Amino acid sequence: MYFSINLATRTYLDRRLVNRIATLILIMLLVMLAWNISRAAWSLGELRRLRADITSYESRLSSRPHGVSEKEYALLLGNIGFYNEIIDRKSFNWLGLLDQLELATPEGVALSALTPEMKNGAVKIEGRAKNFAQIKLYLDKLEDSKVFTSILLLSHADVAVGERTKAVQFSISCKAAPQ
Repeated sequence: MYFSINLATRTYLDRRLVNRIATLILIMLLVMLAWNISRAAWSLGELRRLRADITSYESRLSSRPHGVSEKEYALLLGNIGFYNEIIDRKSFNWLGLLDQLELATPEGVALSALTPEMKNGAVKIEGRAKNFAQIKLYLDKLEDSKVFTSILLLSHADVAVGERTKAVQFSISCKAAPQ
């Protein structure tokens, strides 16, 4: 008769199997490390090549083409700037700005001119109000709106509107957040 009883008091590990598994995992990690290092080196080389291509393209684009005189090139750049300005003006959200101005303008204030600066987002607002308290209320409403920032009263003056009626003419500068 054959008895298979384990009389040991603690569990024994098969150290050979554990060492083989640890060695296999270490080899796999080293292979992945080598692959990642080669991939990073390739990416850095590609990045350097792309930067060199970009600088060569920029130098070619910044100089005038062969066969074009300096005067024609300057005229062409002027036309490009003009058309880009038109595109900027067309892309301005006028309806959103007018809607926000309508919501912020109180009763008794009439706007007469609205001049946006496309480059810095500033808007110059000119108008008339019944009295200075209306202008103050208008400034408070503009400040309370989330669309307008850096609100500044540029000028105000009493003007006669007709024979007996007086009003206050004002000019305000503010920045409109893009919508």
